[in-house]
Amino acid sequence: MKKVSFLAAWLMLGGIATGTAFAQTPIQFNARALVAISDADLSASALIDGNRYTTPGTRDQLTYISFPLNRNGQSIGTSNTLSNSMALTDKVLAIAPNGRLGFVVEGRGQLSDSLTTIKGITDFPATNYMFAVDLSAPQKPAVKYRLPVGTGGALTAVTLAPNGTSLVIASTEAGKELKLIDLDASSKPKYVLTSASPVAGVGITDVTFHPSGQFVAYTTAAGEVGIMKYVVDEKTKKPYVAAHGKAVKVGTQPGSGKFTADGKYYVIADSKDNKVFVIEFGTDDAPVDAKITSQVATGEAPEAVAISSDGSVVAVVSSMQSGQPFTNAAAGKSEIALFALSGGQLTAGGKAQIDGVMPQAVEFDKTGDNLAVAIPEYLDYGLRNGGIEFYKVAKGAQPSLTKQPGRISVTRGVHAIRVVN
Repeated sequence: MKKVSFLAAWLMLGGIATGTAFAQTPIQFNARALVAISDADLSASALIDGNRYTTPGTRDQLTYISFPLNRNGQSIGTSNTLSNSMALTDKVLAIAPNGRLGFVVEGRGQLSDSLTTIKGITDFPATNYMFAVDLSAPQKPAVKYRLPVGTGGALTAVTLAPNGTSLVIASTEAGKELKLIDLDASSKPKYVLTSASPVAGVGITDVTFHPSGQFVAYTTAAGEVGIMKYVVDEKTKKPYVAAHGKAVKVGTQPGSGKFTADGKYYVIADSKDNKVFVIEFGTDDAPVDAKITSQVATGEAPEAVAISSDGSVVAVVSSMQSGQPFTNAAAGKSEIALFALSGGQLTAGGKAQIDGVMPQAVEFDKTGDNLAVAIPEYLDYGLRNGGIEFYKVAKGAQPSLTKQPGRISVTRGVHAIRVVN
């Protein structure tokens, strides 16, 4: 029996060599690359029981994944010289449109491996550093520089303008909650300008450039979402921002948001109220107050959203109770759900259980036919890695999804991914 199986395997291999066998990749994703960052400093359950469960020598990492994939590792490059924090949203990572430059805000610093327990996330020191990463050699991503952006508080999010040369960074620094940076030809900052929060005295947790590059959406620590006009002064040639209409309250703890490709709608989920919202901003010259056009219930603790390129499908990942200690029956069970988006209204579609801990990032490919989901860790003992899993999407009035058989193993703690097209 063994001889027959061995012979069959050789015959199949021969068929592949001569091109007669049917080849089907276990991962389908229409993109040039994916960039992911991992925070290896703690397990998700550490925020509940205080046990970090670190692996000595394992460090935070950036991973550059080129498509098509191969099994010899030549399509994946890594750098472990930049720290990052999964305590923040997935907006800690921004990639230039040409895919050759990346930016990561640190937010929270690293701790020694010898510290096995923590009292809370504040044990990780707040930082105001940003890393710029050279991605021009995908197999060897390298940090270009580490820049202090501000003198107090912590950085919380970064967004890159469609032109690839202007950054807006959110922070908790009082009176200087927004940082505006323009890059020179060598991708180094010309200056770092500061601006106060549009809501006086309230920190900014998320920022997102509008596809036009003329506006920036923001989220406050008080659960409000609004939009600012992004303007370049004619005399100084330097940018500034100004509130454009009133913000709207969306919940208790909104996460990171994204615009539809046409810029008409903004989608954001709230991890405390367990809802996903669609917001419409005024982007004409005359300011218009932000308004909610739709809100729909999600699974418990939605962490991130993604929108297909044609704007017809929204994906939401929810961590549920998956970050509980392994002894809890709910540990390792999270969710991905799809919603149809039409005319600013959401309609629930298909959903699936994810067998992984606390997913915090999700992205569509350039056609909107496939999804990538970042899983920080699994209910694994021994070698503990994170992963990026993939789903096939069927669009329509009630979109559905099917899990693809393959996944990409990455350093545990993966919590932000970006697509390079």
